[in-house]
Amino acid sequence: MAKPALMIRHQINLGFAVVLVLALLTIFAVLEWKVKPDLIEQRQERISLNQYALIDLLDAKLGQIELLTSTIALKSTNLPKNEALFRSLFPPLFNNHGDPTIAGGGIWPEPNTFTPGVERRSFFWGRTGPEMEYYDDYNDPDGKGYHNESWYLVGKQAPNDRCSWSNAYIDPFTKEPMITCTVPMKENERFVGVATVDMRLDGIADILARYGKENDGYVFALDANNKAISFPESAVTFNPYRNTLRTATELEQELPWLQEALQASQSLQDSQLITIESDGVLNEAAYVHIIKYPQVDWVIGLVVPKSKMTAAADSMGLFLMFAIGGLLLVVGIIAAITARNLLDKIQQTTTQIWELIDGETTQELTVDNMNEVGELRHAVNAYGDKLKSLLTRLEAIQDELVQNEKLSSLGSLVAGVAHELNTPIGNALMSATSILGVKQEFVHKLEKPITRDDLNQFLTHVDEGTRIIERNMARASELIRAFKQLAVDQTSDLRREFDLHHLVNEVLLSLRPTLQRLPHQIDVDIPDNMQLNSYPGALSQILINLINNALIHAFASKEQGRIQIYATQSSTDLVHITVRDNGAGMSYDVRKRIFDPFFTTRLGQGGSGLGLHITFNLVTGVLGGRIEVKSEPARGSCFTITLPLSAPERVASNSEGTP
Repeated sequence: MAKPALMIRHQINLGFAVVLVLALLTIFAVLEWKVKPDLIEQRQERISLNQYALIDLLDAKLGQIELLTSTIALKSTNLPKNEALFRSLFPPLFNNHGDPTIAGGGIWPEPNTFTPGVERRSFFWGRTGPEMEYYDDYNDPDGKGYHNESWYLVGKQAPNDRCSWSNAYIDPFTKEPMITCTVPMKENERFVGVATVDMRLDGIADILARYGKENDGYVFALDANNKAISFPESAVTFNPYRNTLRTATELEQELPWLQEALQASQSLQDSQLITIESDGVLNEAAYVHIIKYPQVDWVIGLVVPKSKMTAAADSMGLFLMFAIGGLLLVVGIIAAITARNLLDKIQQTTTQIWELIDGETTQELTVDNMNEVGELRHAVNAYGDKLKSLLTRLEAIQDELVQNEKLSSLGSLVAGVAHELNTPIGNALMSATSILGVKQEFVHKLEKPITRDDLNQFLTHVDEGTRIIERNMARASELIRAFKQLAVDQTSDLRREFDLHHLVNEVLLSLRPTLQRLPHQIDVDIPDNMQLNSYPGALSQILINLINNALIHAFASKEQGRIQIYATQSSTDLVHITVRDNGAGMSYDVRKRIFDPFFTTRLGQGGSGLGLHITFNLVTGVLGGRIEVKSEPARGSCFTITLPLSAPERVASNSEGTP
């Protein structure tokens, strides 16, 4: 008698409840008292510090250009107004030791201040590789005149000690985005012109891109006219032939996830933090911190993933590991001791159950304590006995059903023999009866003198009747020979050479009594002289099963159906036989199970569920081929059998594959 014990489910539930409560209390305390405050504080400080650090970095870069421009402006007012001196002295200053961020620059005097009587006398140099090249285009008397340019006019009201930065623009010659630093030149507080330095924005874009990567995000910048100075290449592709920079409105259409940030930048005074649910570049939620850069009236936005802003959680990982790990260690030791016996019994039970399933043992499972495992082992013992008897009975029933399914085609064959022989034998019997009647009539005439015409008529009638008997007996003999061959094929596993067209005709001949009672049509298109060295009995049974399957299932609710049987030879050693119908078709759930044993959609209506299972075994096992099916509801079914022209040799007979 099994001893009562605390149920295992109670032990597991109790232990799990204790562990869960303790773990939840620990995690809640850590998150509320340590993690959350750190995350909020760090997120705010990190974004603000990163942005102002970026502003400082840009200040340093722009400050270099501003210092250079101021130096050139000061020097140009103190030097003698000598063209040769200017053209030799200033190129090295503009070049600034080959600084690639400087695209060019110039000295632009007021009319008549450099050379009296000369209105346009400017000096401009543009970068060509590592050197500066002088250009005199702006002094063209037919041109617009540099005195009317916006970057020149702004210098008249600008202070002497700082740049007046232009908005970003696309240089019409180099097609590169630039900004221009303008510093006024003054002599005795009188405005005498401006000095300018053109700065490429690709250097600024590189700084922004590098800074964005350092923060695991990206940076964008807009000038005072809300035109894009810099954006990540993965988000916006700049057209090298475009003459203007993209506007914020265009970017809102291309980058909808940044729409709120781009709109906020147009009226930004200091800084603002915006949350993005799904950033198209980072492919996750993100924060956008936009800040005003007052020196050039730019708006700079730093986009960082939310996951990056939870970096404080990583610093808490060690703390959580020790806190929860220590708890779980204690719980694990207790659980291990409690569960060891349980696991051993479960493993033993599992092993013995699999042995029972595989038939490797008949030993019953031992039962100790009547807990869940004990109840399980007791139930397995009871069920095992019942299962063995059911399996034995099922095997006997399966063998009987398989044999009946195999012999069903022979029933069609017998019906075909009776039907097909009936006509020629009946014709022969009628002729024999007619000859017998003529003979008796001729015997009565012999009692009297007969004429030559009487004799000729008798002989002609006998000759015609004999010929009719001969033809019909020859037809009967041919039918008997064909049926005999088909019967031999279907009741043996002999291999022989045969013509595929003749075999299909013999199969249809055996099914003719069934087919003649139905309104359905069968079309055959098989080339002559398609010779196979295979097992005709197996192939004929396959064809009978597929045709019967169509008649029973495909045309169950169809008044007049059509079956097509055709064959093609794709290579020197393969033949494809197709049986297609235009019947009801099959759903996916039915199609994937049609070759399973005992699966039928007509359960209780005469379907055994073995026809297509046997067909599959014959195709793949006996004939060494494969069978495929394509079908959709209301669109018919198509079975394609691919066979080698020469079947593989059979090692041993298979009970399910023997025709």
